Amino acid sequence: MKSTRAVAALLAVGALLAGCSGEKEKAAVPEAPERLCWGAFEGKAVVPLLGSGKKITDESRDTFSLPADLKQVTCRVGMDGAILLTASAWRKPLGSDAFWQSTDPLHPDKLDFGRKGLVFDSGALLLYTCRTPTEAFELELDISYTVSDRNDARARNTQLMKDFQAFASKELHCAP
Repeated sequence: MKSTRAVAALLAVGALLAGCSGEKEKAAVPEAPERLCWGAFEGKAVVPLLGSGKKITDESRDTFSLPADLKQVTCRVGMDGAILLTASAWRKPLGSDAFWQSTDPLHPDKLDFGRKGLVFDSGALLLYTCRTPTEAFELELDISYTVSDRNDARARNTQLMKDFQAFASKELHCAP
């Protein structure tokens, strides 16, 4: 009986010391939806960029189509009520350019695909020509989110933009 009490006392002291050790519990990361933003991104690729929380929301208001009278679509991904990631697509007249000087303080790197593209720690921008069977136009894609502390942010953002471009091209029937 004494040995049972001694073991119980040791377990209690161990639990107490573990609780006082100053180690914080890991913050919860919610389970990723399978797809986000019209289905453009894998949830498991986006959720690590959002940090911790309880509930993820996907506010893709419009379907992903850009007829001539709809110039832009935007998706917002939130965690616990705060919008943390946006993805947008803009339809522009053929030959239009993009001016992204506001990204200069972010020290972006150039993307090696599309007509013009930049990647930085908190997102990426891309401009490319979409040629469908009936028309051609410029498509500007933008992904931005709250800065993460990930060392591989630019590589992840480059891949997210590749995924976004592939999705947009398929949905809008752009020629490869």
